[in-house]
Amino acid sequence: MQLDANDPIVETAVFGQQVEQFLSSEIGRYLIDRAEREAEHAADALKTVHPWRTRRIRELQNIIWVSERVQKWLGEAILDGRQALNVIEGNDDE
Repeated sequence: MQLDANDPIVETAVFGQQVEQFLSSEIGRYLIDRAEREAEHAADALKTVHPWRTRRIRELQNIIWVSERVQKWLGEAILDGRQALNVIEGNDDE
């Protein structure tokens, strides 16, 4: 079977593999580790921030949100890629 590189399913599968390879690289591991540490530090600070410091609370919540969102997006890209690969391989019923 000849695959069309412009087929959205193929593009999704390739992109998912690229994200997976990136996250396996030193840079990818560094970024994920850094995002996790940022979220942990922000969560720790959020536990002790005074309740009237609403701007600081929002800043800390945003740090956590961004960190978690980036990791979620990358995970979704990998999952979408794997699902696309299953479709390409004819295993889409799993």
